[in-house]
Amino acid sequence: MTDPSDILASIAEWTASLHERGQIDDAAAETLGQTLADSGGERLDEADDSLLVIMLCGPTAVGKSSLINALAGADISRRGLGATTRAAVLYVHERDDPARVYAYSHALGDEAELVRHRCDALLHKVLIDSPDIDSVMLQHKELTARLVHTADLVLFVTSPEKYKVMRSARWVLAQREQRGMAFVLNKWDREALGVQYDRRAELESDFRRVLADQGFADALVFKVSALEQPGGAENDLPALRAWLETGISQSTGAALRQRRLRAAWGRLAAAIEAVVPEPLSGHPFLPELKARLAAGGVTAEQGIEVDAVMLDAAGLDDNAWPSTPGLLGMWTRTRQRLGTTVSSLRSGVSFLRAPDPDGGGARRDAFGRRSAAVLSDIADDLIRDASLEHLSLGPAGTAWRAETARLDRQLAGLPVAAEAEVLAEAGRRTFRRVVGIACIYAVELLIVAVLLTAAVRVGIDFVTGSYSPGSLFLTAMELVFILLLIGHIIASLFFPPLQKRLRRRVVQRGKLVIRATVEHLLSGLNDHVEAIDRLAREGRDLLSTIDRNVTTLARSSRNGAGVDRLFGQSSPDRAEPAAAAATEPGQAARRRPQFD
Repeated sequence: MTDPSDILASIAEWTASLHERGQIDDAAAETLGQTLADSGGERLDEADDSLLVIMLCGPTAVGKSSLINALAGADISRRGLGATTRAAVLYVHERDDPARVYAYSHALGDEAELVRHRCDALLHKVLIDSPDIDSVMLQHKELTARLVHTADLVLFVTSPEKYKVMRSARWVLAQREQRGMAFVLNKWDREALGVQYDRRAELESDFRRVLADQGFADALVFKVSALEQPGGAENDLPALRAWLETGISQSTGAALRQRRLRAAWGRLAAAIEAVVPEPLSGHPFLPELKARLAAGGVTAEQGIEVDAVMLDAAGLDDNAWPSTPGLLGMWTRTRQRLGTTVSSLRSGVSFLRAPDPDGGGARRDAFGRRSAAVLSDIADDLIRDASLEHLSLGPAGTAWRAETARLDRQLAGLPVAAEAEVLAEAGRRTFRRVVGIACIYAVELLIVAVLLTAAVRVGIDFVTGSYSPGSLFLTAMELVFILLLIGHIIASLFFPPLQKRLRRRVVQRGKLVIRATVEHLLSGLNDHVEAIDRLAREGRDLLSTIDRNVTTLARSSRNGAGVDRLFGQSSPDRAEPAAAAATEPGQAARRRPQFD
C-alpha cells in the first residue's frame, strides 16, 4: 500500500502543474482543491490511525451536552456550549494526543476548544460536539458541514419534539455511504414527553419512518434519558454507553475507518478523473498547427528580403573609400557632400508625405515590422483556432505572444548592427585594401605630375614671352579628368560597394532571427505537448495508485461486514441493539451489541 501522504503530495503537485499548463478551469480547480483539502479532515494522510472520531450533531436544545456528561460519567460539557460557540468542542482523553486530532482537518482550526477527561472507557475515542444544525447563524451550519468530514461515526442526537428536523439535515444524512451513523432519541422520559408519554410507541414508529425515508430502513436507535435512573424503563443510556465503550470493538472501529477512507479516496479519485487531460500528441489539429506556423515563418522571411531591398544605405560606399589629400580625394569628398545633401532633401520630402500604414518604407527603425506583424498575427490565429479545437496551449500561447513581440525589436536593430559590422570589416588592413590605397595614391601623384608639368610649361612660356596654345590647357584638363576616372574605377575595383553586402548581411541575419523564433515557438509547443502527455500519464498513475489503496482497504475490512447497518444497509449477521431487547432494568447494561 502506497504511503497516503505521498499520494496527497503528488496530487497537490499534479494539480499545480495542471493549473500552470492551463488544463483545468476555475470551477474544476476549486472542486479538486476543496476535495484535496477535505482529505486532511478524512485523515487520508494517516497511514496508521487508531483513534475513532465520533461527531455528535443535532438540532438546538436536544441535550447533547447532558448526553456527553452522561456518557463520560462526569460534567465535562457545559450546557448550551454547542449553540453559542463558533468552533468545535473536542473531548479527548488525557492520555490521547490532541495534536493528532488537530491535524485531522482544516475545519477544526486553531479556534477548536479542547476538553480533556479521564473516562477510560472513551480512551482512543474522540467526541466532537458540533454547533446546532438548525442554528440561525450561517457560520454554525458551515462549520458543522465541514466537521462531518472529520468523523468516522456520526451520532445524530434529537428529541421527540425535534426529530422531524432531520428532513432539513440531508447534508448530514448524505454521509451515510461514507461514515457510520447511529441515532439517539434523547429526552425519552415522562418529564420531557409530558402528555405524549403514553404515545411513546407511536413516536418511535414515526421516528423510524422518518429515518426510513432518509435511507435508514433499519437504523440503530437509542432512546435515552439523562434525567431518569439508568435502569429506568426504556432508557437505553446504559446500552449506548456500553456500545460506545466496548460494542464498537477494535475491528468494528477499523471497519468504520476503512469505509470512510474508501469513500474519501473515491471522491478524490472522481475529482481527479474529471480533470485528467487528454494526451495532446495525438490531437488531430496538432500537425496543421505546426505546418501553419512553419509556413508563417517562410512568409516572414520573404518580408525580410523585401525590406532589405528597400533599405536606404546611401553614403555607405563612400565612407569605406580612403580619403586622400589630392584632387581625387577632394573630388570624392565633394561627391559625398552632394550625396548627403540629396539624401537629406529626400528624407525631408518623405517626412512630409503621409506615413505608411504598414510601417514599411526605407526607415531603418521600421525594418522587419511587417514580418514581425505577420508572424504575430499567425500566432494569434493559431492560439484562437487551437482553443476552438479544444487544444489548450496554456503557457505556450503566452510565450508565443511574448516571442513575437520581442521579434519586432530584434529585427528593427539589425540594419544598424549589420552596417557597423560591414564598415568594421571594410576598414581592416588587408592586402587588397593596401594595394588599392597604393594605386589611388599613384593616381594622385600622376594628377599632380600632370598639373606640375602644365604649370612648368606655362611658366617657361611666360618668362620667354612665347605663349602656349590653348590646346595645352585642354589636354591637361582631359588628362586630369581621365586620371580621376581611372582613380574612381580603381577605387571601385579594390573597394567594392558595401550596400549590397549590407543588404545580404541584413537578409541573412533577419532570416536567422525569424527561424530561431519559429523554432523556439515550435519547441515551446512540443514541450507543452510533452508536459500534457506526462500530466495525463501521471493522472492515470494516481488513479491506479488510489485504486490499489482502495482495494487493499476493501480486503482488510471484510471482518467489518457487520457494520452495514450503520451505513443504512441491511446486514444479515447483525445483532439487535441491547436496548431493543431489554426486558427488565439493568438487562440492557449486561447485553452489549456486537457488530463484528
